[in-house]
Amino acid sequence: MNRHVLCLILLLFAGKSIHAQTNKSSKLDSLKITGYCDLYYAHDYLNPSSSKENLYVSSNQLNQMSINLAYLSLGFYKNKFSLQITPALGTYMQANYRNEKKGTRWIFEAYAGWTFHGKKLKQIDIGVFTSPYTQENAISAQQIMYSRSLSTEYVPYYLSGVRNTYQLKKNLKLSTYLINGWQHLPSSTYLPALGTWLSWTKNSSTLNWTSYLGNEKTKNNPHATWRYFNEINIERQFKKIKFQSCAYYGFQAVDKSLKHWWQMNAIASYSLNSKWSMNGRVEYIRDRDEIQIQQYIDANGFHFIGSSLGLKYKPNAALSIGAELKSLHNTNGLNNLLGFLFIQTNF
Repeated sequence: MNRHVLCLILLLFAGKSIHAQTNKSSKLDSLKITGYCDLYYAHDYLNPSSSKENLYVSSNQLNQMSINLAYLSLGFYKNKFSLQITPALGTYMQANYRNEKKGTRWIFEAYAGWTFHGKKLKQIDIGVFTSPYTQENAISAQQIMYSRSLSTEYVPYYLSGVRNTYQLKKNLKLSTYLINGWQHLPSSTYLPALGTWLSWTKNSSTLNWTSYLGNEKTKNNPHATWRYFNEINIERQFKKIKFQSCAYYGFQAVDKSLKHWWQMNAIASYSLNSKWSMNGRVEYIRDRDEIQIQQYIDANGFHFIGSSLGLKYKPNAALSIGAELKSLHNTNGLNNLLGFLFIQTNF
């Protein structure tokens, strides 16, 4: 039996068992253990012989049952000190960590933190942690849609370095980052970069603004220099509708010219009842200068229109089952219709 499928079966039973007993993450004194597994089957109806969707790192294997992401997260807490270690596997890890050293490709998160009780500064974390960019992350069970927006796939999913978290006001939080470039595990190859995340919440609304500033020059990429990235996303919860939207704009200096890329998307979910929901997304991304995407390009670089429609069944907090249909299209060879079946569990 494929080890990924066996891992999912074990997590499914574990997730259901623990949920039935406590409905919470298991805790042993100062140790917190959580787990997650995301199993999917994907098929391209317009290109049935395709075995992989190379534009994506999330859920990109076709015509076979695969695990997108499975992890076991260990959190140790002692007074003001905390330690988080999350080893992971799956097709997402294989695709997104392919440029990292082989011995480190299992690190989903690994950081140490120190909690403060001052007026502003609340937490300092050092290590590898998830990024704040866009409203989506690598854990699909936490998202409205099962699949990721293409725009999310081309910003960092993880960062390494130092993260400082400040509580500026009751509903206003700021995180600042000193990081090892644009999505890299610790390495001397890349120059230090800066990032920010400002989050404002009020009632059922959330507004986030993130930024990145770094020099992308390396031995393998000597022509690229400064990159600036600016992103904003919003979320609003209505009675039965949850709405999200995101837009960003990035600049990259290459030699003496300035190149750019941008995107915008909108996502919504409608609750049919307490267990069933329908969801949809529309998105557009433009990378005229091929800074992020070098596939399906024409004289105007890369440009893309996408739409998705899904149905999700969530009988409890530990389990999600659903289906999604995703259309990808541009004028230079990109013409896909992807279908997903998925099951997710956590404990």
